[in-house]
This record gives sequence, C-alpha cells and structure tokens, in this order.
Amino acid sequence: MNDTFSTILNMHEADDSKQANEEALITASIKKEFVNSKEILDTAKLLSISIKDFTSGKIADFPITPIRQCDKFYIKKHTESQMPYFHSHKFYELIYVHRGKCLQRFEDGSQICLNEGQCLLLCPNAVHKIEKSKRSDIILKLVIPCDIFEKTGDKILGGRLCEKTTLFTNTSETAEFSILKLLETQSSNAEFKDLIVQSYLTIIFAELVDSQKSDIALESAINGYFESNFKTASLSEFAALQKYNANYASRLIKNRTGKSFSELLRLFRINRAKQLLTESALTVEDVAVEVGYSNTSGFYKQFFSMVGMKPSAYRNILK
Repeated sequence: MNDTFSTILNMHEADDSKQANEEALITASIKKEFVNSKEILDTAKLLSISIKDFTSGKIADFPITPIRQCDKFYIKKHTESQMPYFHSHKFYELIYVHRGKCLQRFEDGSQICLNEGQCLLLCPNAVHKIEKSKRSDIILKLVIPCDIFEKTGDKILGGRLCEKTTLFTNTSETAEFSILKLLETQSSNAEFKDLIVQSYLTIIFAELVDSQKSDIALESAINGYFESNFKTASLSEFAALQKYNANYASRLIKNRTGKSFSELLRLFRINRAKQLLTESALTVEDVAVEVGYSNTSGFYKQFFSMVGMKPSAYRNILK
C-alpha cells in the first residue's frame, strides 16, 4: 500500500478519533446516520445513558437497534476508535479485509471471522456488529446505496446472494486494485466520479463471482483427489496433478479455503472414519489403517481432538 492510501487511512483514523471524544460531534453523527436517531437519543436520555457511553461499546443491551442510512456511496476504514454495537442498515455494505482479521457477530449468536483477502456482503436489514479492530488491521467498508447496487452488483450476483450475508473467500488482484482505486477516487475531484465508482463496483462484483467459481473448482479438485488417494495423499502429488508448484498450491489452498492441505486431509479422513465406524464391522484399528493412519494411537488422538469422543464411543452412540 503506497503513501497515498496510507495518508487517506490515517485521515480516517484521525477523524474518528476526534469524533469519539466530542459528544456534540457524536450527536450530530447519530442524527445524520440513523433513521431512528430521535428514538435512540430519547431512549438514551430516558435511561440516563450518555452519548459517549452509547458509542463506546459499554452499553451491551441497548433496547433499540440503530438503523443506519446513506444515499451516497463511500468507502472508509474500520478504525480503532469505532466500537462494536449491533445495528442494521438500509444499504448494502461490503466489508473487505486488506490486512489482518475482522470478526462479525450477528443477533442470532452466529459469527464470521474474515481473514486477509476475504469479503463479506451484508444485505439491507442484516443486524450485525463489527468487533474492534487492531492497530495493524486494514479493514475497509464500502457503503453501497440500493440504487447503486441495482446498477452494479445486482446484475452480476442475482440469485447468488444469500438472504443476509454472502461470503467471498478470495479477492482477486483486480478486485483488490479496484477497491483501493475507489478509496483514491473518493478523495478526488474527478468529473465523472459517479460513473467511475459504478464501473469499479461492477468490476469488483464480477471478480468476486469469478473467484468464487474458482474456489468451488478448487474444492472439487481437492475432494476428488482425497476420494481416490486419501490413504497416501500428499500436497506435492496434488500440486503436480494440478500443474502447480507445491508452495504455490499450499498458499492457494490456505487462501481459498481458510485451511491448510493437511487440515483438509485430516478432516476428510476423520469424516471417512466416522462413516466406517457406523456402516461397517471393521475394528477401530482396521478403520485407522483404512483411512490412512499407520499409527493407531495417532488416529485415536486425532479422532478425539476433532470429534470430542473416542472412536468406540462414537460407534456405540450412532451404530
């Protein structure tokens, strides 16, 4: 990331830090950003909650869900000053992790941890909160009003959208470049800024969909390889079959799936072992050999670690 982008992100940090320490600025921001700002402020006053406490993350059970609104596109860093609070919004929001991690929590208790290079698209009315970022994190939030989304993402994503959130596990170099160019464009006085924004958004969504297809193809290739070779599977052999360098294959698998080759292989073997334990009369020792473990004690240890019980106990419960 060059000096231009670093300067922009530092400005975001400085602006949010200043606002977080001035109640008048916080109040003005609430009035501008939230559909139900009056209800929020009246309730805070009724409950003797200061505006600073409300935005500092100290109030965990505020009785009203703030609803954010925005009629213009913007892109902004999730800064260190921003505290987690449950809210929803009237627009689409694309969260991109350029560096570090980003933990999203949802009102039903579920959560999604975004790793570097991953994106999460939040649909309007999704209730979520973003946990506090670390100093080393670079998390970018793209706020996309519905009318702009209809001209860009809706045409491309169509039926691929989930009801509330859609996870993209890999961001291509082209998509990353487009996201960073949006950050730069926002600070410019380009004559056709709106068209430039829509063009970059269209590229981003198209690239995310293509990357998702590549993810599916990779996972299919891995599963097919494991199915035929799970006793003797190795990263070097899989990489050679895919015409990849082993180091490149290792990085690709980790980036696309969030797990290493070894982790995926262990998961496949344990799932196959669970199947054999419930559907065959093989001894536990024979099951271990059948799924590729030469050391029975190693199989016992791995099975217990991943399933939470011994193989024999699993068989007795489910057979």
